[in-house]
Amino acid sequence: MASVGMFAVFAAAGFSLAAKPDGAAIYKKMCADCHGERGEGVSGAAENALHGTKSIEQIALAIEETMPEDDPDACAGEDAKAVAAFIHGEFYAPHARETSESRIELAHLTVDQYNNTVADLIASFRWTPSPKKERGLKTEIFTSRNFRDRAIERVDGKIDYDFGAGLPYDPKSLPEKKDEKKKDDKDKTDSNEQFSIRWQGMVLAEDTGDYEFILTTQLGAKLYVNDDRKPLIDEWTASRGEPKEHKQTIRLLGGRPYRIKLEVYKFKDDAASVKLEWKPPRKARDLLTARNLSPEFAPELFISTAPFPADDSVSGYVRGVSMSKAWDEATTAGALEVAGYVVDHLDELAKTKDTAADRRQKVRDFCDKFVERAFRRPLSEEDKKFFIHEQFNDDMALETSVKRCVLLALKSPRFLYTNLEQSPPDNYDVVSRLSYALWDTMPSEHLFRAAKENWIGRPEQIQSEAEKMLKDPRAKAKLRGFFHHWLQLDEKEGIVKDSGVFPEFSDSLASDMRTSLDLFVEDVVWSDNSDYRQLLLGDRLYVNERLAKMYEIPFEGGDSFQQVSFQPEHRAGVVTHPYMLSMLAYNEFSSPIHRGVFITRRLLGRSLAAPPQATEFKDGDFHKDMTMREKVSVLTEPAACQGCHKIINPLGFTLEHFDAIGRYRETEGKRKVDATTDFATAEGDTVKLEGARDLAKHIVESRSAHGAFVDQLFHHCVKHPINAFGPNVGDDLVTSFEKSNYNIRKLLTSIALVAALHQPNEGSAEHVASN
Repeated sequence: MASVGMFAVFAAAGFSLAAKPDGAAIYKKMCADCHGERGEGVSGAAENALHGTKSIEQIALAIEETMPEDDPDACAGEDAKAVAAFIHGEFYAPHARETSESRIELAHLTVDQYNNTVADLIASFRWTPSPKKERGLKTEIFTSRNFRDRAIERVDGKIDYDFGAGLPYDPKSLPEKKDEKKKDDKDKTDSNEQFSIRWQGMVLAEDTGDYEFILTTQLGAKLYVNDDRKPLIDEWTASRGEPKEHKQTIRLLGGRPYRIKLEVYKFKDDAASVKLEWKPPRKARDLLTARNLSPEFAPELFISTAPFPADDSVSGYVRGVSMSKAWDEATTAGALEVAGYVVDHLDELAKTKDTAADRRQKVRDFCDKFVERAFRRPLSEEDKKFFIHEQFNDDMALETSVKRCVLLALKSPRFLYTNLEQSPPDNYDVVSRLSYALWDTMPSEHLFRAAKENWIGRPEQIQSEAEKMLKDPRAKAKLRGFFHHWLQLDEKEGIVKDSGVFPEFSDSLASDMRTSLDLFVEDVVWSDNSDYRQLLLGDRLYVNERLAKMYEIPFEGGDSFQQVSFQPEHRAGVVTHPYMLSMLAYNEFSSPIHRGVFITRRLLGRSLAAPPQATEFKDGDFHKDMTMREKVSVLTEPAACQGCHKIINPLGFTLEHFDAIGRYRETEGKRKVDATTDFATAEGDTVKLEGARDLAKHIVESRSAHGAFVDQLFHHCVKHPINAFGPNVGDDLVTSFEKSNYNIRKLLTSIALVAALHQPNEGSAEHVASN
C-alpha cells in the first residue's frame, strides 16, 4: 500500500515514471551490427565510419527516415533523438574525433608499390626516357632484305600496310648512287623483289596489366617489346602466301614507356602485308596507334613476375596491412628474381666490363648504392658492414656476393615497409612519403638530393616539389588509377549487352567507350583549371568513328578520338557518360538501382547497408507496358527495402532518359519517360531533381559530396585513414578544395603535403616502429 501511495504522490506532483530513452542501448541493439560498436563501419553493411559535421537534429531526421533499414518506423520520435544525441556525442563531436581509434598502422608496400619500386630501383642505374609530344614510330625502309640501303625515313602513326606484290617505295624517286655499278636486268629484277622495314620507338602503357600483341603478316618478322635481346614474337622465316597471325602476351606497368621494335623483310614473295595490333588490359583488340606510340627510345625496364596475394581492401581502398605466409613467400620470390636479373645485367648496371681491372670495386660501389636506394636513405657504417662488406670475400664468386647483398636488402623491413621512420621524421622520410603518395614508388634521384641538401625542410619547399612531381607520368598513372577506383571501372571485366536488343553493340565499342571516358577525365584533370565540377557538369565527349556512328554524331574521319560537344542540354560529365550508363545497366534495360547505388556511395558518399534480402529483378514478373521506374518502385516497395531505396531510387530515376547503352530517349516503349524526383538530402532537406543535369548540379553543390571525393582521393594516395592524421584534416582539406575552385591537382598536392608533414603520435604504429 505504501508503494501505491508513493506512486500517487509522484503522479500528483506531475512526475512521470516512464524511462527516458537510452541512446547507447538503442544504438547497441539497432545500429551496431551495421555501423560497428565504435561507429567504425562494417564491411558489407555501412562501410563508412560515423563522423562528420551534422547536428543532432540532422542525425535524428536521418534515423527517423531511414534507420534501421529493415524497419525505419522502429526508431522514431524520442528514441531517434536519444540515439542521435549518443551518436553525435560519441562520434561526431570534436572531442569524439580527437579520441577516434583511427590510426596509422604499420604498412608494407602494396603489390603495385612493390612492382613499381623494384622496377625503379633497377631503372635508377640506367638513363631516364623522356617522351616528347611527337607520336608514332620511327620508320626506316630499306631497298635490301638485310636492312641496308635506306630508301625512306619517316614517322608512322600505325602499322597496317598491304604492299601487294609491289614495294613500299617508288624506285624511280630514289637518288642514283654515283659509285653504284650499272646493274644488268636480272639484278634490277632481284632488287624489286626484296625490301626490309624497321619500326622502332616507345609504346606507352597506360594501365598495369597483361598486354597482348598481335602481329599479322606473311613476311619474316621479329617484334621486340621492352627487351632488345630477346624478341617477343620471332617469326623470321617468312610464311609466304596468306598472312598469319602471331600472338604473345607481356606484363607492363602503367605510366611507363617501353622500347618497341618491329623488323620485317620480303624476299621474292608474291605478297607483302603487315599489321600490328594489341589488346590492353580490360580493352578489346585494336590497332596500336599513334596515341600510344613515340619515336623516342627507352631502356629496358625490369618487371617482376613474382605472384603476390591480393592486398587488403576491407576499408574500401588498397592497403599494405595484411600479413600472411603467402606474402612473405612472394617477397622472397621477388627478391630472388631481382637478384638474378641484377647478376645477368651486372656490368651494365655497375658501369664496368668483365675484363676491367677495377670491376670488383665498381661492383661493390654499385651494391652500396643499391642498398641505399632500396632503404630510401643513406647507410650508416654499421649498415654498410652488415649489408655489403660482410657479403664480399676473396673465396666467394663476385656474382654470389651481389646476390647476397640484393637478397638481404629486399627482404629487409627497411625496404618492405613504408613507415619504418625516424622519430621525428627527417627529410628522407618526407621525400619517401611524397613519392609514395604521388607516384606509388621510391623517391627519384632528385628527391634524394633534395633530402640530402635540405631543400625540402619547409612546407613551401615540399609544396613546390609536389607540384613538380605531378608532371611525371607516374603521377598521371596513379591519378588514373584513382578515377578507375572512384568510378568502379575495374569491378567488372567487361560490358555485355543483348545482341537482339542492341545488335550494333560489341566488345570494340565498349572498349572505345572506356577510352572515351579515360580521355574525358584526363582532359578535365590535366587542364589548367583541373575543375572537379567539370567532371560532373561537362558536356564534352571523345568519339572515334565507331562511337560517332552509334550516337549519331558528325565525325571528321581519321583514327584518333576527337572531342565534341554532345547533347549539352541533357549530358552531365561522368554521370551520363555512355560507358558509365552502360556499365550501370542490365543487358537489355536501364537499371535505376545500379545507377542510384553508385551515385549514393561514390558521388555523394552516403552509406548503404547490405540489403536485408536479395531480390532479383525479373522483367517477366511485370506487365510489359510498365516502365522501368514503375517496375523498380513495385520491387522495392516493402518496408524492409525502403530504408535504402528512399535514397537510391530517386537518384537512379533521374537517369531514366538514358537506355542501357547510354543513348538519350524521350520515351520507353510507348510511354513517356519521367525523370523527375523529390530527393531527401543527408541534411534533411528535400530537393526537386528534374533529370541528369539537376542531379549533377546537386552533387557539385553538396559539401558532403566534396568530402566524399576528398576522403577517397586521400585514401587512394596515402593508404591510411584520413582521421588518423588529425580530427580536422578532412574538413580542412574540403575547405581548401572549395576555396581553390575545386582544383583536383591542388587538392592532390595538399594531400601529399599532409602526408609528408605528419608527426606520428606517441604510441602509434609509426612511433613504435621507429623506436
